[in-house]
Amino acid sequence: MSGLVVVILAAGQGKRMHSALPKVLHPLLGTPMLGHVLNTALQLQPKRMVVVTGHGREAVQAYVAQWAQVNQAQAVCLEQPNPNGTGHAVLCAREGWQDAEQVLILYGDVPLLRWQTLDALLAVRQKAPLALLVAQLPDPTGYGRVALHPDGQHMLGVVEHKDASEAERQLRIVNAGMMAVSADFLANTLTQLQPNNAQGELYLTDLVALAAAQGQGGVALQVDDNMEVSGVNSRAELAALTTVLRNRVALAHLHAGVGMDDADAVWIEPTVQLAADCSLGMDVELRGNTQIEAGARIDRGCVLTDVTVAAGAHVLPYTVATEASIGAGAHVGPFAHLRPGTVLQERVKVGNFVETKKANLGPGAKASHLSYLGDADIGANCNIGAGTITCNYDGVFKYRTTLGADVFIGSDSQLVAPVTVGQGAYVGAGSTITQDVPAGALALSRTPQRAIEGWVARKQVRDDEKRKKSKD
Repeated sequence: MSGLVVVILAAGQGKRMHSALPKVLHPLLGTPMLGHVLNTALQLQPKRMVVVTGHGREAVQAYVAQWAQVNQAQAVCLEQPNPNGTGHAVLCAREGWQDAEQVLILYGDVPLLRWQTLDALLAVRQKAPLALLVAQLPDPTGYGRVALHPDGQHMLGVVEHKDASEAERQLRIVNAGMMAVSADFLANTLTQLQPNNAQGELYLTDLVALAAAQGQGGVALQVDDNMEVSGVNSRAELAALTTVLRNRVALAHLHAGVGMDDADAVWIEPTVQLAADCSLGMDVELRGNTQIEAGARIDRGCVLTDVTVAAGAHVLPYTVATEASIGAGAHVGPFAHLRPGTVLQERVKVGNFVETKKANLGPGAKASHLSYLGDADIGANCNIGAGTITCNYDGVFKYRTTLGADVFIGSDSQLVAPVTVGQGAYVGAGSTITQDVPAGALALSRTPQRAIEGWVARKQVRDDEKRKKSKD
């Protein structure tokens, strides 16, 4: 919408959060609350988004700048230096919306709004100077009450709970806060607001009464799901909304064909992409930009962050992976750790207690157990024995280990980088490899084995003599 500017109020301190982190930056299912609001507003294609900052403004400004860069969106921050109510906050942002045709006002601590609801609010506003999102609550204590015209849609005014009479407190329609308003009407009426209320602040909702007094009348749109307009003022409320969003995301994936052993026991962030016919075990956590393709199976207790899992791969229980790629038909885990930069190509097997970092394992390569593979390029069909370590760090720099195709590394071997093992070569168990190994060669670095006959009996005699002397 070329004429739309979205204003997001995010200046509050959030004292009840008991945190040094600004309230709107507290994460909800992996994304700051403000990020959820920005992402929702972006779906409306506004010409600009304006975030009103106050407490913790440096951190909020930094986040908004990063978000805008990632999403290639127009977003600016304007400061409300001395908080004096919602009307004052929008007035402080005037330079950001004064060239708009209409303004949508949102709150940075109301993260569950759907863009479809806001689109509907903008649509009903077209016939009035402003439109307000409202909700009907069984217990409206603490909320501003909305007085409706007998037609049930147009509004006469909004009165805050602290300023309401007993009769007004009986009303069940409450102000949800989100408002769509004509930019011209907003510019002409903001300066008319007066702090005639218990808080001594400029209330944005007083615009409703001003519109009614001018004979124009604002319209109300009642939200279908009250959870959409739930705000966060404490960690308990944040946890409650996290549960709501977690269930919402899981249900959407179930409807799209994703299998889950227990939908109540998974954590799937909204940024995750899941294909139909992939399946998830209990207590799986999928974070960031993780993508799971069809036929892949993620078993119980796995935590994947920014990981791509290709079709038919199987990630066994309690695997932890970050910024990694798992190829088609690969098997990983249980208890594997894939650190950033890991690439497992098709049919790779990485077993229990194997750790990888900046390692590229070619098709069919295997490291079945108890190994560390860091800064390594491992060719197709290599076999890495138990206890193998790539020694990649000399205390100052990192170096790479390179294995050609079909290399066999015996158990308990150390590959001291930089080192290359040629195609088809073997490294005997227990070897420490410090020099390149030619293709097809066998490399050994063990001390020759010898057997000293009768040694145990002689040792027993010596030990008995020591015990006798100690008693004397």
